Formats: sequence, C-alpha cells, structure tokens
Amino acid sequence: MKNYSRSKLLALTLAAAALFLIQARPRFNPPPYFAPEKNITIQGVNLVYLDQGKGTPLLLIHGYCGNAYNWSQVFETLSRDFRVIVPDLPGYGKSGCPEKKVKATMIWYADFLSEFLDQIGVEKAVVVGNSMGGSIAAWIAIRHPEKVSKLVLEDSAGLKGSRMDLLKNIAAITAEPMLIPLLHLVFPVNEKSLANVPESERKRVGLAELRYASDLRACSSRAMKWSAVSIGTDYTEPVLNKIQVPTLIIWGSNDDLLEVKTAEQFHQKITGSQLQIIEGGVHTPMQWKPDDFVRVLKKFIADN
Repeated sequence: MKNYSRSKLLALTLAAAALFLIQARPRFNPPPYFAPEKNITIQGVNLVYLDQGKGTPLLLIHGYCGNAYNWSQVFETLSRDFRVIVPDLPGYGKSGCPEKKVKATMIWYADFLSEFLDQIGVEKAVVVGNSMGGSIAAWIAIRHPEKVSKLVLEDSAGLKGSRMDLLKNIAAITAEPMLIPLLHLVFPVNEKSLANVPESERKRVGLAELRYASDLRACSSRAMKWSAVSIGTDYTEPVLNKIQVPTLIIWGSNDDLLEVKTAEQFHQKITGSQLQIIEGGVHTPMQWKPDDFVRVLKKFIADN
C-alpha cells in the first residue's frame, strides 16, 4: 500500500510539474511588424492585421504556419497602388486563437475573413491566397462571391492527391500537444534549413517559433491541427466550377511541395482562369521572386 501511495504521489507531482511548466511559458510578446499593426475582435478572436495604401483593396492570405512576414517583400510596393490588407489568421502570427469549440477549417477561415472584410468596411477585394491561404481564398469566392472582385491562387492547396494529404494524415493521428514537435521533426528549424532563404522567411520562422515557445503554444497547436486536417479534407476540387470571378493561378516553377501539374489542374477546373508560372519561384513566389510576383499580379488586376 505504501508503494502504491508513493507511486500515486510521484505521478501527481510529475503531473503538477508538467502543468506548471506549461503555465510557466512566457507571455507572447513579439517585436513590431514591418508596418503599423491594427487590431479588431471578431468572434472573440483578437485579429492582428496590416492595412496600408489606398485604391482597390487586396486581401493577402498566408499559408500554413505563416504570418504577415510572408508578404513583407511585396507589401510596400503593392501599397503604393492598392489598399493592402494582410491579416494573421487566427491561431497564427500575432493573432489570438479561435475558441476551444471551434474547428479552424478552411471553410471556417473563409467565413471569418468575409466577416472581417465587412467589419473593416471593404465591400469587395482582390483576394490573394498562398498555399493553405489559396484554399481559403477559393472558399471565399465560392461561399461569398459578392466579396471577391478577382481571385488569385498562388501555389494553392485544395486538390486531392498532393503532398498536402500527408500533412492531413499526420495531423489526424497526432495529439494536439505533439503536433509542433512532430512538425519540427519533419521540417527542422536550424541554420542549415535557413541558410539560403529570403530574409522574410527567416523572420516568418522566427515569429512562429516565438509563438510556439509562448503561452499561446497549446491554442496554436489546436488551430494548426484542425487546419491541417481540413487542408486535406475540405477540398475545393468538387466546387471549383462555382467560381465565376476572374481568376489568376500563379505558380513557382520549382515548387517542391505542390508540383506545377497542380497549377494545370486548377487552370482546367476554373472556367476562364489564367495561368502564370514564375520561373525560379518555389512554394512562395512572393518571397523568392517578389518583383515577378508583383508584375504578374498588377497586370492581372489592371486587365479588364
């Protein structure tokens, strides 16, 4: 009986210590962004976003594990001609997390961003999404077509049979607290992995790592789990024929996550869409080939 009591006491002590360590994570306190930040509360979420420039509104949506740094190399240039709006999706960047009962799916994010546009007084926007953000952008065009003047899918998720399915499968069987360690195992963050990337990518990773080490780690893991599952479950493929707005598909020729053939599939499924391959671009051409990305995007917006 004494041994049982000691074992029970040890287990309780270890559990209390683990709980203390979780609670003892430092408060998330990131450095300022490259442009003035704004805040708005939607569905109980403190959403952090950048909003600069005048003219046609552009809504730029980052991908999985992303944040506003994904767009930092094109932000100033685009804001000379357009009103550029860059939100950190709930659960990512500097934004708060969805409530525990909310599953952060592609469709939920699409509805959330439609409400966000209403709240900041934007009737219509050119909606641009990269990777997971592309899937969200497509869902906005499908579910809220009145909010979208033009659609841009950049190296977009949303089709079945890509390497994104692996991410879904991993997230589906992984407990929330283990997701971030597993992602670090699959995609290690070290000097070697960051040796030859743009400065914007170093800053994106740095902010993500700061968030994972903070008091927002648990809620971030929850949002990341459900968005990863949704990327490979809530495919846009069956409903892409509902997209009626002018659509541009931009793809990096060297995308090692979503092959160029995926761009061709989107092009075939969206009636009247245009396709532009950016030579030398990888999965995030706006970071690796920012000048080419801006040139292609501005031409599409100007084209009637």
